[in-house]
Amino acid sequence: MKFAIISVTSEGRKLSEQILSNLKNDPTVIEVDVFHKNVKNTLNTKFHDYDCWIGIMATGIMVRSICPLVKSKTDDPAVLVAGENSKHVISLLSGHGGGANHLAVKLAGIIGAIPVLTTATDLQGKMGIDTIAYQYWLETNNTFLVKKMNQHLTEDGKIDLYLPPNFRFLENHPLINRSYQIHSWDELFIRASLAGEDLDLFPKRMVAGVGSKKGVTEEQVFFAIRSALQHLHIPSDRLDALATAEIKKDEDGIKLAAVKAGLPLEIVSLEEIKGLNHPECTPSNLVEQEFGIQGVSEPAALISAGTQSRLILRRTAFNGVTVAVAVRTN
Repeated sequence: MKFAIISVTSEGRKLSEQILSNLKNDPTVIEVDVFHKNVKNTLNTKFHDYDCWIGIMATGIMVRSICPLVKSKTDDPAVLVAGENSKHVISLLSGHGGGANHLAVKLAGIIGAIPVLTTATDLQGKMGIDTIAYQYWLETNNTFLVKKMNQHLTEDGKIDLYLPPNFRFLENHPLINRSYQIHSWDELFIRASLAGEDLDLFPKRMVAGVGSKKGVTEEQVFFAIRSALQHLHIPSDRLDALATAEIKKDEDGIKLAAVKAGLPLEIVSLEEIKGLNHPECTPSNLVEQEFGIQGVSEPAALISAGTQSRLILRRTAFNGVTVAVAVRTN
């Protein structure tokens, strides 16, 4: 995710630096920038450049500043507001679809605050349709039906949820079991049904890129993939493929881990990696010196995920194995 932190006072600025220091060590954070003062001008020019805005200021300042910029549930970034005394973090905008509720809890844990959530489904311990879409990288555009279904959940109703094979892991999710009647089917997308109306949720293509030292074992690679996905709170079933560079195509550990995970292994050529110019890639000096390419796991994930893909987990190392995860956004 791409975070922006903005403050207005000297104490707020200190808190911004504390948050920045923590987020930089989070592999799910791809970019984080800090701004100070000039709130309206900064938001006017950069509001939709980030996935989440953290305002260290009075809620009223943030509300007045973002009002002209708000578009829709599907387009707006998450917006959080925290007091400079670190006592509360408010989920202000895009609580479900933008992940503000989840991120408010995350930020509260960083600064020792109490998260403030106001969405009815969360207050009742239910998992809204748009929360499922956010957590598992699903796409839907029918915001009216999302609202109708979430309202039904808050009134203690249940919704029929049809799961394809690679999403059967949701059958054991306690919040989903409380809110949905689970069915299995063989389509490639999830369907939520209420009173004859269907809402389809289409998975965005998700790929884990894998690099490694020579001679790694199947167990090392599989452990690394599983550990990496824990940062995203998703199982390996959610992946569509593993990918690696052609220089690693003969690594038995990577090939056997793909078989164990039940995923295709896609090989990305060196020419494709050399031709990739993606702002989210972090070059590896070691790989560049030895093979003349910027890296393995990040570019392999991005290329295999497809055009207009983005990293959701930057390169992370686990005992001789590196893993990065990318999703296609279009």
